[in-house]
Order: sequence, then structure tokens, then C-alpha cells
Amino acid sequence: MPAVTLSQGRPAQRTPRHPRGLHEWILTAALGGLVALPSAQAAPLPSCGVFGLTVNSPAVLDAVERKLGCTFGAVRWFQDWNTPFNQAYARTLSSQGRELELSWQPRVRLASGVRGVPYRDIAAGRHDAYLRQFARDIRRGGVTVRVTFAPEMNGNWGAYQLTRSNTPTDFVRAWRRIVNVFRTEKAPVRWVWTPNILYPDMPSSYRALYPGGEWVHEVGLDGYNWGTTNPWNRWLSFRATFAASYRELKLVAGNKPVQLGELASVEQGGSKAAWIRDMCAALPGFGQIRRAFWFHLQDGRVDWRITTSQAALDAFRRCVRSRR
Repeated sequence: MPAVTLSQGRPAQRTPRHPRGLHEWILTAALGGLVALPSAQAAPLPSCGVFGLTVNSPAVLDAVERKLGCTFGAVRWFQDWNTPFNQAYARTLSSQGRELELSWQPRVRLASGVRGVPYRDIAAGRHDAYLRQFARDIRRGGVTVRVTFAPEMNGNWGAYQLTRSNTPTDFVRAWRRIVNVFRTEKAPVRWVWTPNILYPDMPSSYRALYPGGEWVHEVGLDGYNWGTTNPWNRWLSFRATFAASYRELKLVAGNKPVQLGELASVEQGGSKAAWIRDMCAALPGFGQIRRAFWFHLQDGRVDWRITTSQAALDAFRRCVRSRR
């Protein structure tokens, strides 16, 4: 998950690192309804089809849509554990007919830094009051929200990921506890279980982390082509990025609908435009994918945006048009 301060992991593991810093930018833009989406007077743009967008501000969302000539039907944002459901932001997006996608990260911000919320504490009911309020706020909005709890829970670079005291069993019990609270509150939520793509020395299998079909509506994958932006990755095509993980996901989750929760490529190390063309050609072969969220952000060092070059923008525009 590109995440909000650059990750300084152990390069020798050659794991797919995620820059920290980006999700905080999303959070800053999204929380509290800080910015209102601009009201467009022009004729509505056609749909961007299967693609959704993760952006750091509503103004950026509007600008990207105008450059592409299409409207993203689903928009994704991130919230930390100690924040209330952002009703104002959700209402603004849903008033434009957009589907709502929330990545909900079990971590809190302290003066000393970011701390993960232990899964076993959630499972034991120590956060039920917060969960109930969050569920009630979503219910009051009256619009279905797809929620990914603890995205990339199989990673080794984040505050809430797996340790000896934060186990796959703890994660599954926490997930089920959350779902039960939301069901009791009758909140209109579809739960999306989204691990990171497979990588060497992953601390848990997908199967051990899967809460079970009764507790999950949809499943997802997060994956990036990092190119040559760091020494522990290399240029990977869309197929090479996702194919093996997609097969494993289907073995675990069966015929559940699939989304790509975080998806992007850099320019360094190859042709980003060609990567996008390959993505467009490959997507029909991933038959269970219903949505694909491009991660339209940069962290100062790694630029994931669609608009990093005219060639990349043109390739994405042609892809959208060909898939309508």
C-alpha cells in the first residue's frame, strides 16, 4: 500500500515496499469534508467503466476526469481507526452518483508516531463503542459503503500488520467481530477483504487470513509496478504483477467478486503507456474483477498518477474508451 512516509524496510527481503505518506494526504483531503466537490455545469461525462480512482483531493478528481473525458463511478478514500466516519465527504460523493469505497486502517496517531490497534483487542470487544458509532453513522447516510478493513493485512511494512502478538487468527476474529457489530446496527456495508499481492517471505498465507465466505462480500488485491524506483523491485507487467495472486485469491475465496483496490505503475524502468495498454488487454482475462482503482497519487519520490506523461494519459484514455 503506498502508505504516508517512505517505507524504510529491509531491501534484502525484496518485498513490494509501499511508500508511507500517501494515505495521510488522502485522509487530510477527505476527512471532515474540508473541500466541496466543484459543481459541474457542463454535460455529464461518460463513465470510466471498470475503473475507480483514489485521489488526494476532490479538485484533483475533477481535473483527472476532465483530462480523460470520463467520470469515475467509484471513489476510494482512507481513514484511521480513531476517526469518525466522514459523513460529509461520503454525502458529497454519493450526491454525484458515485459508489463509496473506504479503506479503514486500524491504527492511531500519537505524538510519538503511528501505532497499530491490536486485532485481539478488537476481537475482545474493547472497541465496540467506536464500532457501533461508526456503523450508525454509515446507516444514517443511507448509502451502501464498501469497506476494506486493514488493507494489505498480509504485509510487513505497516503499523497494524502481522507480528507474533498480532496473528492471522487474531485478524480473523477481529474481522468477524466488526462485521457482527455492523450487522446488529443494520449498517449498509459490503465487506471487501483485500490482501497485498503475493511476495517473498510473506508472513501468512491468504487462506489463514480469510475470514470465511459468510463474513466477506467481495475480495480484492493491492499491487504496483515499482519499476526501478528502488533496488528490491524490478519492472513487472500487469499480468506478472497480478496473475499468481489472482489465482491464489480464487482458490481461497471461490467466486466472490474481485476488485483491484490499489493499482498503479511508475514510469521508471520501462514504458508506463505500454504497461497501461497491457493492463487493458489483460483485464478481460481476469473475469471476476468488477472494479479497478488507480492510485492517482505521488509521495515526492514515486509518482503513481495517471498523468505522469502524455503517453500514459493517452493510453489510459484509450483503454477506458475501448472498455465501455
